[in-house]
Amino acid sequence: MRIEVVRDEAISAQARTYAEYRVFAALTQSTGRRNVRCARIVLRPVKDDDAGCAPAACTVIIRFEQSDTVRVNATGPHPYAAINRAVERLNGAIEPSGQ
Repeated sequence: MRIEVVRDEAISAQARTYAEYRVFAALTQSTGRRNVRCARIVLRPVKDDDAGCAPAACTVIIRFEQSDTVRVNATGPHPYAAINRAVERLNGAIEPSGQ
């Protein structure tokens, strides 16, 4: 399985590593018998009019060997929150049937 993380310069390298770890962990626990071909994670800042915390968006695209694709999007008040929300949605989207 190949995992690619694409990030804007405004997103830290630590957030990139965290995203890779969280998605890998979710995929190894939730895919059942479906084999993942590759995963792509896109992290980007979300423009906000407030000067406070830097909101972020996380998109996760999973391609399975059987040609099906799962895509989830999430936003959060910072990159880690966006990643966590995306992983929660990903878990719901790829939960093995019958569980």
